[in-house]
Amino acid sequence: MTSVIGDEVMQIAGEVRDDLGRAPIVEGVHNFATRRDFIPRDLDDPSLEWGESDVEWSYTVMARLRSRFADAPVSVLFKHGGLVPRFREDHIVFYGSKGAIYLEGHYGSGALHLHDGKAWQQQPLPAEIAAMVPDVAGETEQCWHHLARAFVRDICGETVEPYPTFREGRQYQRIIDLIRESGNWTDAPALA
Repeated sequence: MTSVIGDEVMQIAGEVRDDLGRAPIVEGVHNFATRRDFIPRDLDDPSLEWGESDVEWSYTVMARLRSRFADAPVSVLFKHGGLVPRFREDHIVFYGSKGAIYLEGHYGSGALHLHDGKAWQQQPLPAEIAAMVPDVAGETEQCWHHLARAFVRDICGETVEPYPTFREGRQYQRIIDLIRESGNWTDAPALA
């Protein structure tokens, strides 16, 4: 959120759900991008060995930010993983008071669509953004290549656009840990 809206996270409230819980243990799954290639055909096969999984999460988060763009709390729904069946591929959507922005892909590196309050219209990706997208397969790989290039340019003393720091990564991980504790439920009978 802060990458888009800016400034500082002041308060958070959220809930998280582990959508998978367990998964079959199969040989050969070492690459996140190809894990679907190893799904067993028969999940009821008694010879399958099952183990705990922690890769399929749904997060619902509200955050109060110190930002001129966020007078009210900002809400986020984030699904991590690739459970099937799926209705749509991964995407990011920002809803505003006058329209919305829809970015295809789990890092938003796909097509850009704008909604003006009446209809969705696909927009061409600006040339300067398209030129920065690394020529590698997979959004995760593109992200890491982009961050590595920025980091190397930064330590060589060149001017670079802001990028997530280790400090920010640590803060975001602490926020995720707090959300995973899910300590903000109120018993409904107490409200009667």
